[in-house]
Amino acid sequence: MAPLLVEKEGVSITIYSREHLPPHIHAFYGDDEALITIRTGVLIAGELPGKKLRLVLDWLEEGNNRVWVEENFYELNPRLRPVAKNNKKGDS
Repeated sequence: MAPLLVEKEGVSITIYSREHLPPHIHAFYGDDEALITIRTGVLIAGELPGKKLRLVLDWLEEGNNRVWVEENFYELNPRLRPVAKNNKKGDS
């Protein structure tokens, strides 16, 4: 079962483990499901009614939600976390 991040006005927003890039959320409303990128809010698959999609995008924009959601994505999918670049030799 996927962790439910939030439920707003009948829309359930979740993240799964064993996912793929780009980091994204799943938004469910009735029989509709949409995959939405966390950083950009781009719809990458599926569909939601326009008002419900706007609700999800607005929620992502609120406060620190985008950062919090992306961190949740990587906690559930650690193998997808970008590797920090090492400093070049001679850098301090």
